[in-house]
Amino acid sequence: RERFTVMKILVFNLQGAKRAKLFADDRLENFRRLMEMGCFGELEGDPQEWNIVGRHELHTLTLSEFLAQAGKDVTMFDDFAALQTKLESGAWDCCQLNASFQAGAGSSDPYLDFDLGLGDTLQHLSDNTLLAIIGENNFVLVASNNPITGYQDGSTLDLTPTILELAGYPLPTNIEGRSWVAGMELSTASGLNEDEQAMLRERLSGLGYI
Repeated sequence: RERFTVMKILVFNLQGAKRAKLFADDRLENFRRLMEMGCFGELEGDPQEWNIVGRHELHTLTLSEFLAQAGKDVTMFDDFAALQTKLESGAWDCCQLNASFQAGAGSSDPYLDFDLGLGDTLQHLSDNTLLAIIGENNFVLVASNNPITGYQDGSTLDLTPTILELAGYPLPTNIEGRSWVAGMELSTASGLNEDEQAMLRERLSGLGYI
């Protein structure tokens, strides 16, 4: 049976990071390089809902829970050092770094500090990594098979379906948003094998999402 591989997913969740500062600051060399490599833009909607896959009665299925249901190693971080140690191990499927850009969050220059940490982190990534940077109603998305480059806007709820499809995961039938790459030819074949898809369908069905 043919064996597929899904892309690793690395998310930087920059709570409160403003588009005007992220996109216009020439000091953020690593961030700007990623903008040139992938797609970036604005998002309409609640900035807290970017990671929602679906909602069913009183339960909300998030990106991290969806991946956990698929049997993947998902880890959250709040500092670069711990994140980079995890990345170096190679034993990960999805990592998410949460950082606050709100006033009084600690750093006197959180944007530059983030860019420096981002540069160090990029050294630990392979071509089989999808990278998403999510600010307050703005984003940058980079993946080797992403057919979209340059400016792209959409709903906050569109981001997670797009991430999942690019990374090779089957989308639930009642997913909240719409993948920007739906129907597009992706440059690399990726996905879960039949057994993994069956397991995921069974788990999502048990949660009420299929």
